[in-house]
Amino acid sequence: MTEGTFALSLALVDAVGAGVCRLHADCETMAEASPRFAMLTGATAIAGQSIHGLLPDLPALADLPDRVSSETLALLQVGADGVGRELSAARIDAGEHCFVVLSDRSHEASLRRREAKLDRQVADLQADLAAREREPRRSRIHSLAELAARMDEAMMRARRYKHDITLLAVRIAAAHAESRIAGPTGECLIGCVRGVDDIGRLADDHWLLVLPHTNLEGGSVVGKRVVDRLGALKLGTVAVGCAQVGGEEPGSRALERADQACLQALENGGGQLLAVALI
Repeated sequence: MTEGTFALSLALVDAVGAGVCRLHADCETMAEASPRFAMLTGATAIAGQSIHGLLPDLPALADLPDRVSSETLALLQVGADGVGRELSAARIDAGEHCFVVLSDRSHEASLRRREAKLDRQVADLQADLAAREREPRRSRIHSLAELAARMDEAMMRARRYKHDITLLAVRIAAAHAESRIAGPTGECLIGCVRGVDDIGRLADDHWLLVLPHTNLEGGSVVGKRVVDRLGALKLGTVAVGCAQVGGEEPGSRALERADQACLQALENGGGQLLAVALI
């Protein structure tokens, strides 16, 4: 290898972000090195210095591969710029010359750490999601506009997947000022339904429950629970109207039937009244 060819080889190796040094015949002390090699190793002098003295963690030269791969051992080294890097080494024999090439794998190591961090974050999110899925869902009180939108969605799903849906209208002839019964009534109704059910307040004394996957019989069970639990609060006379939504019946019509049954129950002294189910 001529001096010109060797200088060109050093420049080419440096150009790809690696560094190279040429060893003496004893394959231990270094004769010369590219600028990038000196920068990666933090060396201030190269000629005559032992390569293992410069890189204590470098394996025996006989154990080095002839090229760097993802399986090659990584060395931790602080360069001349003060930056810590992960390097991998390869040994290349070219006739009477022996070379050690250092490849900077810091970016690859950074990507591995970032990938590991993302994997941990994904695992944490999955664990958090699983924990939330295990927690029982709790209904909340919706405004009239929110409830109308959720009822439309529930009825669309009911028609698409052919399952029943029932509405409960709840009224209270308050023994106290109506503004004092809204809070206790809402909390009580939340405790009467499932997480998939929807509750809306039409007025302080007027509430609506939307029960998907529930027929008239199932709705009457919930209605009885509402009458019993609200009655125990002694807020006033409790009346419930229960109506199963017919196959193509508009939601507004089903709500009207449930409300009519509720008003009739209230006129009769409270309790629950079932509206005739429409086929």
